[in-house]
Amino acid sequence: MYNIGTVTTTATSTKVTGTNTKWKDNNSLVSAGQVILIYNGTTVYINSIASIQSNTELTLSFPAQTEVKNGEYRIETTMVNSYSDASNKIVAMNISNVQFSDIQNRIMTESGVIDVKLPDGTVRKTRTEAERDKLLDGKFDKAGGLVEGGVTAVALGSTRKQTNSTIYLYPAPESSPDGYAYFQYKIGDRWFGRVEIPRPENGNTRLMQVGDYGIGISLPQSSTNFTSTTLGTGFYATPGGTGNPWGNNGSAHIVNVRDGNYGFQIGRTTGNMNLSFRTLNAGAFSAISTIYSTANTTKDSNGNLKAASPIIKVFADHIELNEESEGVELEKLGTGRYKLKGVLGMNSDASWGGIHGGMVIPNGINNLPLVWGSFDVLPDGDIIIETRYRKHELNERQEAERLMTYPEFLKDELVEVDTEEGKKEKLLKVEREDYEYCDIPNGHWIDVRVNMPSNSIYNLKQAEAERLAKEAAEKQAEEEAKLEAEEAERESDI
Repeated sequence: MYNIGTVTTTATSTKVTGTNTKWKDNNSLVSAGQVILIYNGTTVYINSIASIQSNTELTLSFPAQTEVKNGEYRIETTMVNSYSDASNKIVAMNISNVQFSDIQNRIMTESGVIDVKLPDGTVRKTRTEAERDKLLDGKFDKAGGLVEGGVTAVALGSTRKQTNSTIYLYPAPESSPDGYAYFQYKIGDRWFGRVEIPRPENGNTRLMQVGDYGIGISLPQSSTNFTSTTLGTGFYATPGGTGNPWGNNGSAHIVNVRDGNYGFQIGRTTGNMNLSFRTLNAGAFSAISTIYSTANTTKDSNGNLKAASPIIKVFADHIELNEESEGVELEKLGTGRYKLKGVLGMNSDASWGGIHGGMVIPNGINNLPLVWGSFDVLPDGDIIIETRYRKHELNERQEAERLMTYPEFLKDELVEVDTEEGKKEKLLKVEREDYEYCDIPNGHWIDVRVNMPSNSIYNLKQAEAERLAKEAAEKQAEEEAKLEAEEAERESDI
């Protein structure tokens, strides 16, 4: 029986089309004269094969009775358990054996890569034994061994194709105890500068690995070198902990520059956005001092430099945030009234006015404050900011210039004026009363320094950075301990 694939018929036509069938190339010996059963649901149509045109087309002896699309079918190649059935199976086995023997013979006797036709009719490219031997000859043994002579790599690591380009590796000569092994690059007959591999001065050494600090040095957790005056010039990193003057809350990174007992260090601790420095003078370190920059300071509305973390710039109709105040929202409650949402009250830094401070009011003519500013902290930490008109004693000309510059200080009011017809009310722009609500003047803002909740965007980012830094430090410490253990084991085996 043969029933691989599906068939499609057309009513009153003798043509049958197969899908995934192999009526020509198969080991079941499908041939003309055999019975074919075609299924259409639960109905079975009996017919016979008149001729076979290809693997996917045959002709019926009688026209099909109905249309069938991708239906099941069966071709009765023999009568089950009959002599013909046994003969067909023996012939099929012999054909497969002959095909397999021919394939093996070609693999053993031919060379290169050959096309092999399998019993199911598919073709596969296969390496001959001669081709396999050619690919294996001269290969390094995975178990190791001695390589005599130099090692040459053609165009190793080249990002563009070079004609006749080669990299050579030369060992240090035995006749020169201080000699270096080195790589050298050659294109054609021209030699280029070589890269030397220094002989280790004390014990073993290793090439830089992925995750190492490159030009820097990673110091272990227990190192006290950060407090030592003997630490050489270079780039260093160490996990936080005892002996690390940059703090024990994360990995510290420093640049150390020294000449004898004089020099300086610039450092930064993970999770701290401030850079800091200290100097080395006559073998003694100074106290660590913060380096002020745009990362930890801000210019307030009057151009003065102030400590910043976190800062909100409140304008008449919007706010501007820095990295640490990300997520705060503004609600305009009315003229001169603003609500900051998502904060935990004012920051009590003394440079901002202490516990009752936290705000910087913009100045105008003669450096006089433009508005009165006040705030109220709600029970949930949100802050209400209020701004009111601030009247100053100025001469008439300065007062006029001030009101022209800041129209926010004027309001619409019905005023009784003299006309030819008598007194009449007219809508005019008049100066606000002192301490009357007014918006922050256009082009100016109020700086507000606040506290942020622990789940603020910035604090969550910092916590995640510290977690990742701690994991990296622990992983590095484990790798270093493993390398030390392996080195100790190698030395014990010598």
